[in-house]
Amino acid sequence: MSLLHRKLLRDLVAMRGQVFTIALLVAAGLAVFVSSLSTYDSLLAARSDYYQRGRFPQVFATVKRAPLTLAPRIAEITGVATVLPRIVHDVIVDLPEADVPVSARMVSLTNGGDELLSRLHLRSGVAPQTGETRLVAVNEAFAEATGIGAGRELRILLNGRVQSFGVSGVALSPEFVYAVKTGLLIPDDRHFAVVWVDRRAAEAAFAMEGAFNDVVLSLAPGADENEVIAALDRLLAPYGGTGAVARRDQSSHRFLEDELRQQKVMALTIPLVFFGVAAFLLNVVLGRLVAVQREQIAALKALGFPTAPIAIHYLLFAGLLVAFGSVLGLFAGDGFGRAMVYSYQGFFRFPSLAFTMDWRAAALGVLLSMAAAASGTMAAVRSVVTLAPAVAMRTAVPLRFRRSFLEAWLPTAQIAPSRLMVLRNLFGRPLRAAATTSGVALAVPMVVLGLFWRDAIDHMTMVQFGLVERGNATLSFTQAVDDRVIGNLAREPGVLAVEGQRDVPVRLRAGPRSYLTAVIGLAPDAELRRPRNVALQPINVMPEGLTLARPLAERLAVRVGDLVTVETLEGRRRWRDVEVAALTEEMLGMNAYMDLAALDYLTAEDRTVSAASLLIEGGAVAEFGRRLKTLPVVAAVAMKAGTIASFLDKIAGIVLVSAAVLTGFAVIIAFGVVYNGVRIGLQERAWQLASLRVLGFTRGEVSSLLFSETVVEVVIGLPLGLWLSGVIVRLIARLHSGETFQIPPVISPQTLAVAAMVVAAAAGVSVLLVRRRIDQLDLVAVLKSRD
Repeated sequence: MSLLHRKLLRDLVAMRGQVFTIALLVAAGLAVFVSSLSTYDSLLAARSDYYQRGRFPQVFATVKRAPLTLAPRIAEITGVATVLPRIVHDVIVDLPEADVPVSARMVSLTNGGDELLSRLHLRSGVAPQTGETRLVAVNEAFAEATGIGAGRELRILLNGRVQSFGVSGVALSPEFVYAVKTGLLIPDDRHFAVVWVDRRAAEAAFAMEGAFNDVVLSLAPGADENEVIAALDRLLAPYGGTGAVARRDQSSHRFLEDELRQQKVMALTIPLVFFGVAAFLLNVVLGRLVAVQREQIAALKALGFPTAPIAIHYLLFAGLLVAFGSVLGLFAGDGFGRAMVYSYQGFFRFPSLAFTMDWRAAALGVLLSMAAAASGTMAAVRSVVTLAPAVAMRTAVPLRFRRSFLEAWLPTAQIAPSRLMVLRNLFGRPLRAAATTSGVALAVPMVVLGLFWRDAIDHMTMVQFGLVERGNATLSFTQAVDDRVIGNLAREPGVLAVEGQRDVPVRLRAGPRSYLTAVIGLAPDAELRRPRNVALQPINVMPEGLTLARPLAERLAVRVGDLVTVETLEGRRRWRDVEVAALTEEMLGMNAYMDLAALDYLTAEDRTVSAASLLIEGGAVAEFGRRLKTLPVVAAVAMKAGTIASFLDKIAGIVLVSAAVLTGFAVIIAFGVVYNGVRIGLQERAWQLASLRVLGFTRGEVSSLLFSETVVEVVIGLPLGLWLSGVIVRLIARLHSGETFQIPPVISPQTLAVAAMVVAAAAGVSVLLVRRRIDQLDLVAVLKSRD
């Protein structure tokens, strides 16, 4: 073994504490980098594979009622490859153990689940076979939430009458990877089901013999999607078509796409921030370690070692350190990624969703770590090896300490000499102090990034379900009904208030941009649903004009005062130019509001409602829910408490995993920065500190001289980190917000306090560890080493 190799081993053992903490920095950055990219790739691969195997359609359209003879004409549209006409209806499931009716989407099958499009993936049992009218298959999320499986009987309210079906199997469909009930964006698996029945059962239940009300298409390669949609709309318009949509606007796909986009943003932003921090610290710490050994390097040169082997020796030192950290990081990244993918399984239902390590990301992460370590090492080595050996072997010339500008302001005569020493050390090495301060500051956002999601979700829930939607129940009717139903609902026991609303499917156009959505008609004095402005103050829906959610206005590129063409997609399909009267701040969805009377005028209908918001007395909710099971006019029910509880239960896993991992990594950063800073400071100043001990300074006084610098750096770094947290969170929230969710950049004081305490505690522990070394200083050996 060569001399340099023996030195390498001895250095690694002698600096094992510093080596380990630097390796942890590498591991933390690499773990976040690899796990985020790999989680994104795993989700993307699962979606692509399932869409292909499940024959996920590319165009979706609903119609009031169209004859099956129209299907061949649809197939003749240029670019259409496959056509599947279906019967789809929202129904109510009477589940005895449920307090409220379970809303369900009933979808017809024509080939026992092996459909031309949207083929079922059976988890257990079988799908209803052709001609079998007494069996249904249910979706997996509902089956897991309620414990319902094959062999169980379901009572379903069909077109005003109750019919019993046997459950034949549990299935998945690419259309319902993210399954939510009509009008909601948050899944509630206990109170929403997807039910697949044979077409004959659906025909009999809804009097749809020889007809369909839903059609899905796949396209031939190279087909123009927009032209197909336009042709399909023309064909379906006479039969009550409400506008075809492409796959990108299908509800499940849209949410999944938003989540993938957010995951991609996270994979490209948070890891880069984290990895950049780790790389910066790696560069600084390694550079300082090499600088400490300048005398050893000079001695080697004086003994005849050429410059290249010495440089290679330090590069090898950094390489082994990074290799050790990379191994730790890959294991940690694999565990973090698996935990993230596991937490997603409650949201997205794929036949197979497994974490797969992205080895390209792993290789790139290791290369970045190596590059950061090499740059830090080479810069320091170059500064030493360029010195003449005789010069470099001498102890580095002390810094030229002088009065700083701060001392000119302070009453130095009243400041203890030890404090002045601390100030002059800080200002004598401003870059070093800035590096440690920056490291502490950069550790704080890591904790905040893990914890702020809970604050954002709490704020989102408060705004959407506390300020905007103020009722505790929402009913959707099977079709637009006379508004006298609102009076009937108001007379139900326990109902404190009820307000009707009209949801009309529309196409909004503004110049070349258009968007399919539903306009919600509200009464001018509506209280149970109150849109809010950007200051969260309630705003009334204008008698004339359109109130748009801010993301929808941005999608259409319109502002207050601009005109938007509103084309209704039901009834007489009228259109009208309407002025944008106000913008509303909402956390969920792309909503548009109009005055109820103005919307009635637009649809040429009078005093109709399609949904109702209710405020029900807490103790009467269960009884009211049982009453709803007997009302054939009700198509879907959403109870706010159950919806929020289901959402928080699902999101808790993701938030908990993210918070725990990022907080752990932040502790590593804070600990690594402070420990290495103090440890190197001790190496550099051991002779000075030992001299002070000999002169009569106590161990506590000597320690305070060294640690006071660290305290000042931490005290400056913490508020800087808190400010930086706000900047990063605003950026992350903006990049994460999509059409389905708006992430508010909210950080609670508790989160900031926890972040500051975590980083301060990590710094405190690292200081205490170094304090033991000061207490164990061998004064004689240290002082003799200088001679």
